[in-house]
Amino acid sequence: MRRRLLAAKIVLLIPALAGACSQAGSSAAKDVSVGACTADPAGGNPVATGQINNSTGKASAYVIHVKFVDSSGNGVGDGVATVARVEAHGTATWRAVGTQSARGPLTCPLSSVTRTVAP
Repeated sequence: MRRRLLAAKIVLLIPALAGACSQAGSSAAKDVSVGACTADPAGGNPVATGQINNSTGKASAYVIHVKFVDSSGNGVGDGVATVARVEAHGTATWRAVGTQSARGPLTCPLSSVTRTVAP
């Protein structure tokens, strides 16, 4: 529960800190790729990692929300990653830890991506 509250605060805080417009949706999502989606063999929280390729001409902050889905198509948690600054046309990596324990093969589709001009 604490992780969800923290993630929600971060999602709300980044646009407020930036003081600029944010862009959500397909344009921002095109900047983000999922490289790995790994369940913990012992049944711990899964981890998703990936890369951001900032396609804009301005330094940007990103909030990435991924869903963790098991092989039967059932949702087994969420994860949020925040990257405070990716330089214009630069790259960065991200890492999101799932909110629930999960085993077995998983997929990690992007649920949403928000890009905000960095201060």
